Amino acid sequence: MLLGTYWYYGFPEGLYHYDYFTYRPGIGGMAGGPAELTVTVQAPDATALLAAVRVVAARYPQVYLLAEAHDSLLRLTIGDWALSDYAFFVATTLETVLQQHAATRTTEALPNGVPLLRLTEPDTDDTPPYRYGGIFEAVSARKKKHNAEHALLRLDCHVPLAHKESFLHELDALCPSFGVEVFYYFDRKVADQINLMLFFSNGRQGVGGAPLRYTNVTTLADAVATVMTAHGAATGHLGGYPADYPRRGPHVLRMVDAEFVL
Repeated sequence: MLLGTYWYYGFPEGLYHYDYFTYRPGIGGMAGGPAELTVTVQAPDATALLAAVRVVAARYPQVYLLAEAHDSLLRLTIGDWALSDYAFFVATTLETVLQQHAATRTTEALPNGVPLLRLTEPDTDDTPPYRYGGIFEAVSARKKKHNAEHALLRLDCHVPLAHKESFLHELDALCPSFGVEVFYYFDRKVADQINLMLFFSNGRQGVGGAPLRYTNVTTLADAVATVMTAHGAATGHLGGYPADYPRRGPHVLRMVDAEFVL
């Protein structure tokens, strides 16, 4: 599972600028659709341009890059349900290729029936898919700096107050082994127990074309469950809502790219 910063509903204003690509935000709900970076260009040698685009696709395969070509026209689309920095970096790289091949933007439509070319087939996530019903809940944080959204794993639990510090210390110690760069929590004391709302995540992904880093939620959940058992922790919160809801925080134990996360 890919945790960390992404864009779906808004463009990363102030981080990226494009002369060719246009950003189309995602459409949520029943008629949902992916966020996209797209452009149609006309080029003196569209065949050579497409070949150069394929070189970029081979170098940076962790993105969905589609193309449609007809005569001097070439349409490129980068799309996903969560566009990371990696996707925007690939678009930046493609802009350089378009400039080198003297491409110009056009509103001319490609004829119907033009084959869709899948220039990449991202298959780099070899972790098990996230499944509902485990100790973690996959959540998304609302927009932060530069319109960034954030994918996290949330765990609601309670633990004896006397075990709180050692419990959190052991969870934090797990993070490097699972590539988790963000770990923070909210808390609320209830008698001799403490309610905790824990968040595990990462920061920005793929900045400068760096490979995306995926988290194996299944093995992370197993490791966290072992720590919970050792400290007498259990899922869920004690008491009632809203009086005993863990609102105190955030308390940060591990953090990167804080302005995009908190």
